Amino acid sequence: MAAAIEQVPSSKEDAAIEHASVSQVEELSIDDLAKPEDIMIITTENPYGEINFIGTYCAIALSLMGAYGGWTMPATSLSYINADLGPTQDINWVALVWTLCTGIGFTLVGRLSDIFGRRYFFIASAVLATVGCIVASRAQTVNQLIGANVLIGLAAAAQSSFNYVVSELVPVRHRFYALFGVYLLGIPILAFGPIWSRLFIVHTAQSWRWDYYMMTILNFVNVLLWTIFYHPPDFEHLHRNRSKLQELKEIDYVGIFLFTAGMLLFIMGLSWGGVQYPWKSAHVLSTLVIGAVLVIAFVLYEVYMPLRRPIVPMHLFRNKDYSALIVVTTVGGMMYFSISAIYPQMVAVLFTNDIVYGGILSCTVTAGTIAGQLIGTATAVVGGRMKWKLVASCVAMTAFNGGVAGAGEDKAIATALSCLGACMVGILEGYACGLVTIVIDDQKELGAAGGIFGSVRTIGAVVSTAIFTSILNNKLSGHISGDVVPTIVQAGLPVSSVESFVGALTAGNTDAMSKIPGVTPTIIATAATALKDAYSKSFAMVFLASIAFGGCAIIAALFVPNVDDKMTHEVVRRLEASGLGKFGGKREKNATSVTETKA
Repeated sequence: MAAAIEQVPSSKEDAAIEHASVSQVEELSIDDLAKPEDIMIITTENPYGEINFIGTYCAIALSLMGAYGGWTMPATSLSYINADLGPTQDINWVALVWTLCTGIGFTLVGRLSDIFGRRYFFIASAVLATVGCIVASRAQTVNQLIGANVLIGLAAAAQSSFNYVVSELVPVRHRFYALFGVYLLGIPILAFGPIWSRLFIVHTAQSWRWDYYMMTILNFVNVLLWTIFYHPPDFEHLHRNRSKLQELKEIDYVGIFLFTAGMLLFIMGLSWGGVQYPWKSAHVLSTLVIGAVLVIAFVLYEVYMPLRRPIVPMHLFRNKDYSALIVVTTVGGMMYFSISAIYPQMVAVLFTNDIVYGGILSCTVTAGTIAGQLIGTATAVVGGRMKWKLVASCVAMTAFNGGVAGAGEDKAIATALSCLGACMVGILEGYACGLVTIVIDDQKELGAAGGIFGSVRTIGAVVSTAIFTSILNNKLSGHISGDVVPTIVQAGLPVSSVESFVGALTAGNTDAMSKIPGVTPTIIATAATALKDAYSKSFAMVFLASIAFGGCAIIAALFVPNVDDKMTHEVVRRLEASGLGKFGGKREKNATSVTETKA
């Protein structure tokens, strides 16, 4: 694509645009000027004193809190929610639909907001999240809660897209520090969400519903912040000689269908396998196969069809720096989501059944991750050599997570290693979230690049969760039949009572165990000890398996570049002086440039 860039000394954007257009007439013909083009205003003006930037920055931080609060707080308390609204196996859909909607929405929001402007996508996401949380807070059945999480998950696709939204508003060299501030503001929810959730259950009459009450308040405030302060370039300032109707006609509708259907079915199949249905069941195999075929068809369609606006610009993957980062962050996502799913089970089975204390121990993962994200974004630019910092964090992540396998039932060691492993994941994520916005050649595609980044990371998380859950269940089943059963039979349990006793034992139903013929308190105590040992060995295999994924991240990190030469003072998007921004904020007199790319 051809592009024209002209430096313009001016203190006001409108004057800059006008001046640039006049200057370019000398270089371009009238025919060139009449062609449709995408426009990007590049400036070196710092936005920090402008009220619209401050309000938008707060909105971005609250959005991240809303996205992950709507996920982590209920997800760590699903057993209590199920006891209240169920019980039913459909409770697994609460987390599943959130993952489905978020994974698909990342790419759609990123690409479409690149084309039509971001403002209304993010206002709509806050409204959708508010409505979803209100519905969830009043849910009387699990099905109603599932429906509410469809809305919350769709909203989270935009709410979680903080890395490119904040990065495009600040100088390139400040992007990591801007991300640091977002993470810092998000600590109350990002780090301590599980504790809030458990405290609500224990100390309030509305119990888990307060998870959603809190998120409703937060998201409503977010609606106001996005509406009042967020005024990025609109459609007319992103394109020249193009209309919205023309863009609507040229949207990649076939690509959107193939991508959405393929992702939906494939993620459903992975999530169902070994949990909702057996891996060999028709439900799992049909969704996996059809989903995979649709995804392959989508890739071929995007590569070979002459699309003006492909929903996924495939040329991004020809950028080896971007592709390497995709691999690194996918593994990071696999580690995080798997640890966040597996470790709370370890806590409940091996360490404590106290609701609040269990929440505190579970926070070692969330708090460790946010601590790592803060460390990563704070140290990324300092001293340069970002590539080697990333490699080091991948090595440490692999070592600490693998080390949990040797902790056994030692609570202190397991907690310390899981916290350190999560911290390394956070450092990796802090580096990757900033780097992915810098290595992109065309900064007008930040949304598309960031959206794909999020979607692929989500797929990786679902894949790893399916793999680790399958390993855990298979190993546990083997240890129960090979270790637990012989132990309880040797302790005196009649063989005829083994099946019913094991069922009650794995369900944690002490009353049912005591009513089984031949069961004594000694047998129950022996069985409980044997079951803990079986779980300990099974969890160890999960963390050992994570070493293989960590190795992939280390190799990919070796291909990530040092970006010291790209740390410029350029700002690729400026907020317009609309709303309250008309009454405050000074703009510095620095150079501005206009980048125009033929559409």
